[in-house]
Amino acid sequence: MLPVYKSKATPEERHQKMLFMEQQVELICDQHRIGTPIRFVKMRCGCGKLMRLINMFRCLYCGLYYCRECAEQHFGMKSERAGGIT
Repeated sequence: MLPVYKSKATPEERHQKMLFMEQQVELICDQHRIGTPIRFVKMRCGCGKLMRLINMFRCLYCGLYYCRECAEQHFGMKSERAGGIT
């Protein structure tokens, strides 16, 4: 049986995350429509950084993509490797 994680987010915070996730997915779709190769697709993190999707980290539970620094904060741990979370 998989563990269940309870969110401490308010309904408004969950709604804002869903809207942001829709924006992230729409950005991927827009780049796909114009034929951008996946290795060049860019994504915007919640902190405002725009970087390649292949260098971002997606949360299994909330579905958002994060840059390395935000991922470390979101997941509650620092990476032991210099290159970030693996």
